Amino acid sequence: MYPLDIRQSEEWLEYLEFLGWKILETSGGIKGVMMKSRFGNVIKVQRPRGLSVSDLKDFDKIAEENKIAFVKVEPDLSQDLTILDQAGYITEGSPLTPPTTIFIDLSKDKESLWEDLSGSCKYSIRRAKREGAVTDFYTDPDENLVEKFYEIHKSTGKQKSFYIQSREDIKKKAELFKDRAIIGMVRTESGEVTGTNLYLGFGNGVWYLHGGTTAEGRKTKNGYELYWQSILYLKSLGYKWFDLEGVDDKRFPGFTKNWGGLSHFKEKFGGQRVEFPAPRVKIFNRFLKLISKYSNTPI
Repeated sequence: MYPLDIRQSEEWLEYLEFLGWKILETSGGIKGVMMKSRFGNVIKVQRPRGLSVSDLKDFDKIAEENKIAFVKVEPDLSQDLTILDQAGYITEGSPLTPPTTIFIDLSKDKESLWEDLSGSCKYSIRRAKREGAVTDFYTDPDENLVEKFYEIHKSTGKQKSFYIQSREDIKKKAELFKDRAIIGMVRTESGEVTGTNLYLGFGNGVWYLHGGTTAEGRKTKNGYELYWQSILYLKSLGYKWFDLEGVDDKRFPGFTKNWGGLSHFKEKFGGQRVEFPAPRVKIFNRFLKLISKYSNTPI
């Protein structure tokens, strides 16, 4: 059983509250959030474990009371999709979270994890070691470390044309997750940081959330050493699953169109490719219903 998604954690919900969302919870304990949009209030429910008929009725009631335009659900792997279909939810083509990812089973021993790596990945790790790459990890990172991480993350986003969240967003995540926020940094033999990743843990799972590589780092194989040492370090902390948080998905080419290179890199570390169900949406706003009906392209 894969871990309950981090977006159902109290810390993540507090983070969304920081961004302006209002936290909701059904009588069955399913968590969602609500915010005002240009169409009216909207609700999103991300990766809940097993929405029931009762949960969906609770969201219907909340929708009626708050003039909700639509409720958007990104189902978990365990979700019975017929329940959503019968409740009036339709398939929607704009995911908010990575629709396909790779999970690494950290309960395996070190030798088995090594054997799961591709041949080129093993070569790259050995080369990085020969060239003196050194990796360090920091749990509950202080503000200076988060700032150092962010500067590399930000410059990588500009270089690769990735969307980058604000400095305040990243700091808030680290602040809320405390000792389950982990920064990994890989350095050259001379001490120059060439790559860094931010991981967040919840339950028995840990998620890669953000990362960055310097221009110098892109000339080396240090990124492979950072990921390999991360696997071993996160395993040592007791986590059972490591979610690499997203690889490209042909179902949603627009959402994952710039992920090809990073996806190929992640796939070299083995693991299990997991494809989540497409998002579902239930529309309450009459204007949006008309758009959906006649354009055949739900919001």
